[in-house]
Amino acid sequence: MRTPLRPGGGVIFGPKPRDWSIKINKKEKRLAISTALSSAAENTIVVEDLGDKFEKPKTKDFIEALKRWGLDPKQKSMFLLMDVPENVDKSSRNIGTLRMLTPRTLNLFDILNCNNLVLTPDTVEYLNGRYGEEYEGETEDEEEEEEEEGAEDENADGAQ
Repeated sequence: MRTPLRPGGGVIFGPKPRDWSIKINKKEKRLAISTALSSAAENTIVVEDLGDKFEKPKTKDFIEALKRWGLDPKQKSMFLLMDVPENVDKSSRNIGTLRMLTPRTLNLFDILNCNNLVLTPDTVEYLNGRYGEEYEGETEDEEEEEEEEGAEDENADGAQ
């Protein structure tokens, strides 16, 4: 059977390219990622820098390191490193359940899709600076001091 053609010669039900991208504001994206990171905090571990731990790229050594950290190689894990050393990248790329990301390539889907999140101290500092909540108001200690001063002023007024 021949494909039906239009009078102009084109295919009637041919593929039509579509753009499925969704626009999201920067503040909304930052809020979504920070919320996802805080919800993943219970399954997050912080490990030392991995740069000098692997002299040769061996997947077996990387799996042993995962087990030492209490991670199951069969569960989905995401490593978030400031920079991924070559030996670490080569050692981990044969593990199908593992994702190696940098903060530049961080996205919401990968955070929500992983069972375990592994960070380095440098990455924790970067994430706190980028996605941490900055509170510009008074701290609890300052509020307590003001309450105590107010109570002392009331007592002084009542004693006169």
